[in-house]
Amino acid sequence: MQTAQYFPPDYSSAKQSFLAAAHACGAEIESFIAPTLSTKGKELFTDVAALGQIDAVNALVIISGTHGVEGFAGSGIQAGLLFEGVFRHLCPDVKVIIIHALNPYGFAEKRRFNEDNVDLNRNFIDHAKSGSSNYDYDQLATAIAPRSLSRVTELSAQLKILCYRLRNGRSRLQHAVTHGQYSHPQGLFYGGHFEVWSNQLLRSLTEKHLTSCSRVAVVDLHTGLGSYGKGELIMDASEDDPVFGRAVSIWGVERVKSTIAGGSVSSSLVGTINQAFVDMLPTSEVTAVGLEFGTLPKMAVFNALRAENWLYHHGDQGSRNADEIKEALLRAFYPDDDAWKESVMEQGRDVVERVLRAWAE
Repeated sequence: MQTAQYFPPDYSSAKQSFLAAAHACGAEIESFIAPTLSTKGKELFTDVAALGQIDAVNALVIISGTHGVEGFAGSGIQAGLLFEGVFRHLCPDVKVIIIHALNPYGFAEKRRFNEDNVDLNRNFIDHAKSGSSNYDYDQLATAIAPRSLSRVTELSAQLKILCYRLRNGRSRLQHAVTHGQYSHPQGLFYGGHFEVWSNQLLRSLTEKHLTSCSRVAVVDLHTGLGSYGKGELIMDASEDDPVFGRAVSIWGVERVKSTIAGGSVSSSLVGTINQAFVDMLPTSEVTAVGLEFGTLPKMAVFNALRAENWLYHHGDQGSRNADEIKEALLRAFYPDDDAWKESVMEQGRDVVERVLRAWAE
């Protein structure tokens, strides 16, 4: 099978390919039905494949589809790893848990967010307390997620964003937009006001598969930030944190970047899956990273997100431009380019194999 064939054209094909690859490897498979149907009335699933001894003390977790539409690339990497037999000869004390389409609604509907418009990677906070405030997002909310895409509204929004950037700089603008917000349910990067289904499922899977492990590595697969086709391992840890040092020892200083130190393509975030694993596994040595692959320039990705968000909340899904908006969002996170897919697969394979080699020493 050629590398590009690992990468699916739609959610249904992704699910079938993943399950076929997992069955061929003899994995233990569980499928979890999401509480929300697709817009076509189809059931949606998060599928989990477990390989290795159930009582292994070292666990590698590989996640796709945290951000829905980003699951196309993540699914391709997961299927490719399985089809290529990367886990065929695991050490007795190592197991691998592969979580496919953690946000199945976003994956199936080509949305970054879930059925509640929640950004899953901002949802892991204590919802009994007030959500983290984001004053800068509040100031830009109507420009980030406008109710109209008319020329007048768009010009006003773009000017407001540009003025903010000129006053505060590009990095602060990115932080304002992407850090996470809990006050605008129809906005971008909304963290929600309760633990969504995917959050609850991840906690359940962690309790079942990981609580007895002494070491856990997590690779959460993402796209949309960085240079075209280049992978970066993103950590929510400072460079003097021991967990950052562990990551560097596995993957190298050139590849691992800290959001706190400012060297990453991502801003520091709140309510992330990476931090959730640390909190859920207090007695384990947890090394959790987001593996992010670059696609289009930041503003092109941002504008695709804004347009799709407008379509979802205020637009006509049957209009002539609806398909164009959805296609633009898809390509902002999943380029239709075999060379990009081959590069992503090669880097994803290398990241995973480095963990397995480190634990075999």
